[in-house]
Amino acid sequence: MNNSWQIIGNLKPQELTESRLQLHYAVQFIAVTGSALAAALPDYSHTSLEWNPALKMFTGALISVQTPFRVALDPIGLTLIVIDRQNNIIAGFPLHQKTMTEGLNWLKEQISKLGANTEEIFFPSYPQDDFPDYAVAHGAAFDASQQLPRQELTNYYANTNQILQEIIATNEETSSIHIWPHHFDIASLILLPGTKNDEPMSIGIGLSPGDKSYNEPYWYVSPYPYPETENLPSLDSNGFWHTQHWVGAVLMASQLAIPKKDDTDIKVAEIQKQQVKTFLNSTLKLSKVLLNTGSITRSK
Repeated sequence: MNNSWQIIGNLKPQELTESRLQLHYAVQFIAVTGSALAAALPDYSHTSLEWNPALKMFTGALISVQTPFRVALDPIGLTLIVIDRQNNIIAGFPLHQKTMTEGLNWLKEQISKLGANTEEIFFPSYPQDDFPDYAVAHGAAFDASQQLPRQELTNYYANTNQILQEIIATNEETSSIHIWPHHFDIASLILLPGTKNDEPMSIGIGLSPGDKSYNEPYWYVSPYPYPETENLPSLDSNGFWHTQHWVGAVLMASQLAIPKKDDTDIKVAEIQKQQVKTFLNSTLKLSKVLLNTGSITRSK
């Protein structure tokens, strides 16, 4: 298992959009399987996935049938995979030049052999204004020919998973780390004691690979109920406050420190990791203060 920080920034963050959309749709195979076959949980985390650093794959919930299995995705090879309880590969399906329908038909065929009832597995209907439209949703095939952008995006998830593991180890009432199929963000939720204006207090902390707010990966810390946007405190590490439609501290990938020409890879990795860690940890502390002492406004 490699827990070292993987250098990011080999590509401009804005150049990752196409690969991000392909991965966003590809992980839906994991989500729909969990939604149909995993034991339902109140927070819908049975539909989520996680980053498995040993396999270097996105993996879903364990499906307890005759032969227990998980659905996984190799993001660099863009390959749909079925693994057993011990993480051994049962079957794989490269998505290159294949459609969503072909992928789903293959998946149903494979897991039905393991004892799964596939009748309720179908793609969800997310709100059209809250889920990215993309050609594969209309019958186009996946294209795995550009591997470098997917490797870059994979590094963002692997790095963030590593930092979030450190954060949840030192904060109480913290959820597991989930990658949510709707927005494709990797995040944890920290629950705080007490309420504010009769609403439970919480802080979402994680990474978005890019969305309508910013067309590039960004880390965020979002206290809830949202604080008033006037006179928000300044942030460390090139972070800033996002205040449109939601309120949270943001560090965009394009704001990572630019390494010097003579910096070694080890030094670049350490600089990047420390900048992201400082942003997340310092903003988490600020968010706790804002929730406990600052005025707030309700979410829309």
